[in-house]
Amino acid sequence: MIDRTVAPEIKDATEFNLQLKPYEKFTLDNGVEVYAINAGAQDVLQLEMIFYAGNSYESANAVAAVTNHLLKNGTSTKTAFQINEHFEYYGSHCSRSCSNETASLSLHTLNKHLDVLLPVMREMITDSVFPEDELVTYKQICKQKLSVSLQKCDFVANRLIDAYVFGENHPYGKYITAADYDAVTTNQLKQHFDKYYLHGKCIIFVAGLLPKDIFKQLNNNFGSLSLNKQQIVLPGHPILPAAEKKIPHSK
Repeated sequence: MIDRTVAPEIKDATEFNLQLKPYEKFTLDNGVEVYAINAGAQDVLQLEMIFYAGNSYESANAVAAVTNHLLKNGTSTKTAFQINEHFEYYGSHCSRSCSNETASLSLHTLNKHLDVLLPVMREMITDSVFPEDELVTYKQICKQKLSVSLQKCDFVANRLIDAYVFGENHPYGKYITAADYDAVTTNQLKQHFDKYYLHGKCIIFVAGLLPKDIFKQLNNNFGSLSLNKQQIVLPGHPILPAAEKKIPHSK
């Protein structure tokens, strides 16, 4: 039995012999690169589609994040409810996230359901329509969350630190206000979607106990899309820190 009264020995990280699983690389018919790690004992996998569609590429504050979130909120043939119900029916989880440079669409699922889930993911990145009612609802949710967060000291401090270090107009330093959410329009979302999802740059990562036909399934669903056909140039964002502020010493 472990003696909990004795602190465990501290080891340097270099002492651990960590062996990473080798990866395989495939290229879909349209040039999209796929990095795959076949590992694990359970019939599950994670698929992540990475798009160069983050905050650095948006035309106005909040456009990238809102576009990414609403990918799951309606296509020309499915409502937000139908899309969410489809993933839940098969015990899977589809999520979205947006960062400074990239935005992602992720799927966690049993690999036997991949054939009925990938077509819906394809539909989300090719046929999202950004319904006006969904946008209005999401704006209200975002503003409510922001109002709560602004009551927390660490949240406010982190925003100010980033703004002082990078400048308020840099993707790493800018922060979203309630007015920014109000200003987002459906047309802005569609333009961002068309440029950075429909005709953008994508990389796919997949890991888990992979089915033998994983490459075929990915190629059938995503290999014919208009991805990686044009160069996506990261806009220049000079770092302009705020002027030094001197804090008077207390006596």
